Amino acid sequence: MKKTWIVLAALFLSSILACAQDRPSWEVFVGYQYTYANTHVMEDTGNAMDSAYGNTLTVDHNLTMTGANLSFQRNVGKRWAAVLDLGGMRANKDVDISQIFQLLGYIPGGSSQTSTFTQTFYHVMVGPQYDLLKIHRAQIFVRAMGGGARTILTMDDTTRKALTFLAPKYKTTTTDPAVMVGAGVEYPVFRHFFIRASGDYIRPFSTSTQNYLRVSAGIGINKLGKPWEP
Repeated sequence: MKKTWIVLAALFLSSILACAQDRPSWEVFVGYQYTYANTHVMEDTGNAMDSAYGNTLTVDHNLTMTGANLSFQRNVGKRWAAVLDLGGMRANKDVDISQIFQLLGYIPGGSSQTSTFTQTFYHVMVGPQYDLLKIHRAQIFVRAMGGGARTILTMDDTTRKALTFLAPKYKTTTTDPAVMVGAGVEYPVFRHFFIRASGDYIRPFSTSTQNYLRVSAGIGINKLGKPWEP
């Protein structure tokens, strides 16, 4: 009986080592991302125009954005990986700046007109990812990254003319350093393919306050390159 347990233990340990050695060198993931944003970018732009008249403008800071997410993962060791994460998302928002249009004479007094702003956000992040634990076949991971973010704000022609006239030096495109932290789960579905879902917090260090809570889900392939060997 004792020999049987020794044999079973040996088989168990060898299977663990085999799994570690079979870990692929590279993984590639592509997915859809849905993001809740708390951003002051549109409000700051409106205030850049309204400040010419000594006024301030209040705009709803909440915005939902959609886009795509792509990541390249280089596995190192049994649990660690270096990840390059790329993403892009955008959303439209209608903002009432009728007061500014009235003062400029674009529309009659007492009438209203909304402006359509489009905010686009790109990020490039790189950093470590750690396989925290495995539940059955589901792999749970955590990660922390740093990199850069680019925010682009476009608007309808009328609003662009007003901004150019009232605040010609105001920049609607900014590139800033940023950080991202998050966690996710990965599950194999067919041969070398897996599905993954993750949640991340993205924080650019910009002159405009920006915070992004991103949920990403998609599919990837995890058998690229030679198996990792300790």
